Amino acid sequence: MKPGPEPPPAAGPRDAGGWTEGPARRPSAICPAARSGGFIACIAISAAAALGTSVGDTYQQVLAEKGEPRSQIEAGSVRVLNYPDANIRIRDNVVVSVRLIAAATQQAGPPSPTPTQAPSPQAQIIALKRQMNDAVNRVQNIVNQPVAPVQRTPGMPVEMFGPPWFHPGAAKPDFNNVDIRTTQETPYDRYQYVSTDLNPGLAWQGNELEFNSNTKMFYTDRSVPKKKLTEEEMLEINRLYRVIGRCEQQLTQLQAASR
Repeated sequence: MKPGPEPPPAAGPRDAGGWTEGPARRPSAICPAARSGGFIACIAISAAAALGTSVGDTYQQVLAEKGEPRSQIEAGSVRVLNYPDANIRIRDNVVVSVRLIAAATQQAGPPSPTPTQAPSPQAQIIALKRQMNDAVNRVQNIVNQPVAPVQRTPGMPVEMFGPPWFHPGAAKPDFNNVDIRTTQETPYDRYQYVSTDLNPGLAWQGNELEFNSNTKMFYTDRSVPKKKLTEEEMLEINRLYRVIGRCEQQLTQLQAASR
């Protein structure tokens, strides 16, 4: 007849603080409590062993393994060593129980994101109008950069245009697609100086000026010629036009939805 399974070791008495005083032995490699259905008890014993300190260790072994405790309490033959990850109770210089501190082994997770409420349609309209106006103002600042005139003198070769520099009206650019580099005109390049009857006594160097039908809409002062824009300035206007076009489309959708 085969022998029956080995009975589990008896659990020690509990005191008011929740401590369990077990027998003065290290846990075996195969936990007897697990074989008898005491799975939770097995986990507690294994966790204590993982800390490097077990029931049955001496006070000197605890110090050698874990170093000096953060604090300790002594009462007669009992002392409690407080470590960040565990509280260890020692009686008569021998470990009688180990209490794990779960918070010490848990990493604080990232804070939960605060739910944000979607802006109302009216708030979106206000934000889009502000963004579009900012883009328009930036385009106007680039297009209307002043060009310094020179004083006319007798015998100065000045080609006269106009009388106005520009015809009335302006076409609206295709903000979503246009590349203003393709419509830049430099009819003044062939002349050293140019002027109109609107600017008596003044002239401008022809190679500093341009006309562009896709920026004319933003000319704020048509009594003076416009600066020839650089490649970088025209690329920036292209980018700003895309912002204007996107804002116009979104404003149209929001305003239609709010009717």
